Parts: sequence; structure tokens; C-alpha cells
Amino acid sequence: MKNFDKAKAMDFIKRNKIPLIIFGVVIIALIIGLIVSFNIGNKKDNITKNEEEGMTANTNAGIIAEATYQGLQFSNISLISENGYSTFTADVTNTTQTNSEIANVNIVLKDKNGNELITLRGYIGSALAPNETRTITASTKGKFASATTKEIVAYESVAQ
Repeated sequence: MKNFDKAKAMDFIKRNKIPLIIFGVVIIALIIGLIVSFNIGNKKDNITKNEEEGMTANTNAGIIAEATYQGLQFSNISLISENGYSTFTADVTNTTQTNSEIANVNIVLKDKNGNELITLRGYIGSALAPNETRTITASTKGKFASATTKEIVAYESVAQ
């Protein structure tokens, strides 16, 4: 093994000062570029993951189970949360032999302890003929993944 000659090393550095500085700057720029591109790549991955994970369906049995209110059958129920909003959707069928004049219902979402989380207005609209089915939706700001049950009750205006 050869001995390190400090004088020769200093002479080499003095003769090649500018190329060595350029080489060092290029190496530092490459390292910074790799770090920045790695972080940008991770942010893109996170955005994709958040978009994929952004939509959630509440599949609790107490939410999606069919319900009946005064001859109206609520079926095909879903509670979807996306982009900070939740949408309750249901098919409403009049199971009576007369027109249903119920234009609105309250949909009360509750947590596992029976505490009311929110009351949504289900707008059915004009009279529903016997065996007629109509789809209703009710949307609100917020996610209700903790909702475990729903109650469909008489419509009463809820102060917001």
C-alpha cells in the first residue's frame, strides 16, 4: 500500500480547483434533484391513495337494512361519504292501496350508543301511487362512518 502524500494531494487540488468545484456542485445538484423528485413522487402517490380512499360506503346493517314508515318501504339504501360530504340514497315504494301524500321524512342517523348524529330530510315529493317507486337522496357536509342505525320518522323541520 502506498503512503498518502499530502503535498501531492494539495498540488492536485490547486491545479484542478475549478473542475473539482464543478464536480462537487453537480453531485450536490443531483442529490437535491433526487430528493425533490422522490418527495414529488410520494405526494402523487398520496393524492392517488386519498382519492381512492376518499369515497367510503357505510355498510353497517342498521344503515342499509330495509325500513318501513307508514306504508312506504325504503330499500336499496346506501350512505356514501366522499370529499367531506355524505349522501343517503334509498328507493321508496308505496306498499299501500292508496296514494301516499307523505312528501318528506326525517332520516335520523345514530351511533352505536343511540346518540343522534344528524337528521337528514328525505324529500319524496308529490303523491306516490300504489306500488310506485321513487329514489330519494339526502346530502350533507360531514362523514358519518360512525353511524350504525337509522330511523325514518315523521318530517319535522330541523333548525340548522
